[in-house]
Amino acid sequence: MSREVVVIGAGLHRYGDFPEISIPQMGTTAIRNALKDANMQWEDIQEAYCGSMGKAIMFPGHQICGAMGRTGLAITNVENASASGSSAFREAYLSIVSGSCDIALAMGVDKKALGPSKPKDGEAPKKENKTLGFTPAVWFAAMAKMHMQQHGTTVDQLAQVSVKSHFNASFNPYAQFQKAVTLEEVHQARMVSDPLTVLHCCPIGDGAAAVILCAKEVAAKYTDKVCPTIMGSILKSVLPDGDPTFNLTQHTAKLLYEKTGTGPEDLDLIELHDAFTIEEIIYLEALGLCKPGEGGRLVQEGVTALTGKHPINSSGGLISMGHPIGPTGVGQIAEILWQMRRECGQRQVQKEVNLAMAHMVGAGGVCILHLLKK
Repeated sequence: MSREVVVIGAGLHRYGDFPEISIPQMGTTAIRNALKDANMQWEDIQEAYCGSMGKAIMFPGHQICGAMGRTGLAITNVENASASGSSAFREAYLSIVSGSCDIALAMGVDKKALGPSKPKDGEAPKKENKTLGFTPAVWFAAMAKMHMQQHGTTVDQLAQVSVKSHFNASFNPYAQFQKAVTLEEVHQARMVSDPLTVLHCCPIGDGAAAVILCAKEVAAKYTDKVCPTIMGSILKSVLPDGDPTFNLTQHTAKLLYEKTGTGPEDLDLIELHDAFTIEEIIYLEALGLCKPGEGGRLVQEGVTALTGKHPINSSGGLISMGHPIGPTGVGQIAEILWQMRRECGQRQVQKEVNLAMAHMVGAGGVCILHLLKK
């Protein structure tokens, strides 16, 4: 029988635009906050896994851990597109399950890609490379149109995802956007790709997140706080056929439910990948929270609100909390931990959060699901 693993602490550096703050500075801030939350010292950490797209610096995990202090711990950098942080968390979990260590750190960090370098004196400026093709916004706008045509999903239902997201994030001190918006403001915002305005789309920014995992029998040595148990962690990539968004999430969720003996009706909170509003709607359906075509109705009826049966993205999600890439999946775990401890203030889910899921996808071909139990 494998060991039980719990999440004992979490810490973040706010998501946003911080050109003056380095990746090591953001990373060490998140780690120190996580250590304080877990009542641990840096020397207690035995292994570290860092999720990052590596847009700004190389081997960020080593640079961050070096800034924390050289202790000889094992450090692994993980890159898996938007699921980089989720993959780092999974690796830390598996390391403890295997008996490789008792305490592991999973972190994520990233900054926006650096802009093009300025031309040297006497050098002609380089022409902008305008590559034609489908951007993510165009892809998901087409998906939204198809969903609207096939199932009668309305633009108001899409926009309501954004309204809910921004409302939740307005109470989150770590969120990139901390201002609530109205349905009218979502509709009237700058159009990106019809029917998606800019308020239907997530921002890319800077940020860091860290969570500490440990063997269940070790946790009591450090804290008497709630430490949720990781019931399951499933990663799947590129199915032989089918939609790389809906079908991949549906397939991965089916495996997780079977492995853990749970079902979608048991979920008290879901932090899911919502880079665009249509994603929340289709993933509600793929996770089995409703039948295909009914995701928009769930949002409209308040089922996914903080007071609803299945709250979605109490943190604000990617749309409002932000999507720095590396930290995103780790930040989801932090939100689940704090919700289970009822430490989220005005964004606290109304009912008890006993079972929660974290969901991330990446590059159109990766899906990771984690299931945590109080």
